Amino acid sequence: MKNALAVFFLLIILILSACNDVVDNEPEESIDASTDQIHGRDNKARILMVDTDLEVKNGWHIAPEGVSTMTISVEAENVETILFWITPTGTGTWGERTLIGHDIDGNDGWSIEWEFGDRIFHDHITVQALGSDFTTLASETLNVHSVNEADGE
Repeated sequence: MKNALAVFFLLIILILSACNDVVDNEPEESIDASTDQIHGRDNKARILMVDTDLEVKNGWHIAPEGVSTMTISVEAENVETILFWITPTGTGTWGERTLIGHDIDGNDGWSIEWEFGDRIFHDHITVQALGSDFTTLASETLNVHSVNEADGE
């Protein structure tokens, strides 16, 4: 119950922080807890792999016409919660991000299945791993682009 309450409050804080107007708060690669470094422990959050069930072409995950869902899978360690955000491409767009899902139970793997409908993509999906030590954060970003089959784009 204590962990569930901590995760709940952490999610509330993160969601509220997503509503601010600050656009320069792009996610860092990871933030290390200095106490872990001092004590020689390596319990920081790590993302080992992020992938989708979409085809990858030239570094972009391609959402073909007619596809309306995607599964985003994450391999991570020392993690309590995974957050999934979508952000438009461009400079300074982190403030325009939208939370598209989260996973608080890694027992069955870290993932979400996202029903996005007929959305047209040219976006970034950022995966944030909140550390089980409640002090570290790791993030990875995927590029997603829609393709019109008739035009080949």
